[in-house]
Amino acid sequence: MSTSTAPPAELAPVVDAFAAAAAGQRRLVIRGGGSVLDRLPPTDAEVVSTAELTGVIDHRPEDLVVTVRGGTPLQELAALLATHGQECPIEPLAGHGSTVGGRVAAALAGPRQLQAGRVRDWVLRVRMVTGDARVVTAGGVTVKDVTGYDLCRLAAGSWGSLGLLAEITLKLRPIPTQSAWFTTHLPAGRILSTLYRPAAVVSTPTGTFVHLEEHPDDVAAQATVAGLEPAAAPRWPTAARAAVDPARLREVTALAASAGLDHTAFEGVGVCLVDGDADAIATFGDRVVRLGGHLLHLDAGAHGGPARATTTDAMGERVRAALDPHRILLDPRESR
Repeated sequence: MSTSTAPPAELAPVVDAFAAAAAGQRRLVIRGGGSVLDRLPPTDAEVVSTAELTGVIDHRPEDLVVTVRGGTPLQELAALLATHGQECPIEPLAGHGSTVGGRVAAALAGPRQLQAGRVRDWVLRVRMVTGDARVVTAGGVTVKDVTGYDLCRLAAGSWGSLGLLAEITLKLRPIPTQSAWFTTHLPAGRILSTLYRPAAVVSTPTGTFVHLEEHPDDVAAQATVAGLEPAAAPRWPTAARAAVDPARLREVTALAASAGLDHTAFEGVGVCLVDGDADAIATFGDRVVRLGGHLLHLDAGAHGGPARATTTDAMGERVRAALDPHRILLDPRESR
């Protein structure tokens, strides 16, 4: 990790805002496109926006690498990459308003995580303004460029509690030739053991949905072997998101069903989305925590408690103390 002695001109306002907040003991919350933040409970913290930090800095199609500013809309980046037949599969379930920095900071991967991996797996390098008003760069495009702590993986999923993601370098891949959803009444476990690298296997109360991506001949062959029928993508519940060890996902879906919650589970990933009564979701969240997971509420009007139900992460607290010693940066999931 390297630290800049003089911040770039475009980051000077952020550095000044962080320093002033520390001096005045004020709290800040970092805002990207608001696609997630707008749905969490309101806070009195001052907003620091990434709206001015947009645009592609460097795209190397031949190397499958792109560097963008954190406030760049994901849809804008996806459109540019598509002209070169490339993608970075970190898109949210609903892409409207999401920024690259917001996706990395939240690290809420969609169902394609089963094949594509986690959001952090696609991050090569970050430039970040930390809570103590330093501009630091970590990671690298090649292995020999990487030294020091893996700040890239720490920043992914930090929800802006460590700093503002100003620039991000992402790995890319070719867009699959074909991408299609299918459905079956077979249980997810059987589908997972039958198919070769499905992009997603999603369990719902009405059946199993499968997303296949590859060459059209391979997609057709796998669909035939598994007896899959073409289908539209499943509907995604939007009230809350539970995350657990993938091995305990079956217990979580059983809890959701017993609570009368509409639920959709990402098999092999450990994520379960739910809709339903607010009290039932709160009880469900308490049980998820007992299983070692956590629940993130994604509908501020559907609950009266904190956005997050989870245990304290001691390692995360030490990292925050090192990068934001004055605790000026608010994790938007924290209790108000």
